[in-house]
Amino acid sequence: MNVFAVSSMAGLCACAALAQKPNVPFKPGEWKINVTMVLNNGKPMNTEMQVCAKDPQDAWQQKRPGQTCDPIQFTPVADGVHVQMHCKAATGQVVTEMHIDMMTHFSSDGESYTESGTSTSSTTIPGRPPMIMNIQMKGQGNRTGPCTTAPAKP
Repeated sequence: MNVFAVSSMAGLCACAALAQKPNVPFKPGEWKINVTMVLNNGKPMNTEMQVCAKDPQDAWQQKRPGQTCDPIQFTPVADGVHVQMHCKAATGQVVTEMHIDMMTHFSSDGESYTESGTSTSSTTIPGRPPMIMNIQMKGQGNRTGPCTTAPAKP
């Protein structure tokens, strides 16, 4: 399993709810985010994080070293947003590509959300066949109040 791919995914996907179109409520502040990812082997992996977001897009600025992402596609839905993204990371000759597809639904007060989706990553190591990881994700976020940490930086 590629730890880089999983940790990058958790950081990006867990924040999907904070990236939105103007018709979706959003309250700036500190967000507590919990994500459960079920890996190929069927074992769940839980991640919890705190994110300070003054703007919805702040959460997406949390890139990992060596990671580049195509422009993120946001499609508004009735009470949320459909998020699709593609990122690539390289460490030496090891290359990982991630495709993420998340559906996020917000509460009417803009202080919580639920999300679910999938991620597929392909890691290529010279001389070996690509390692494919399919991950099912479910998460939730709750605004906990004003920011106590610095906002995310690009």
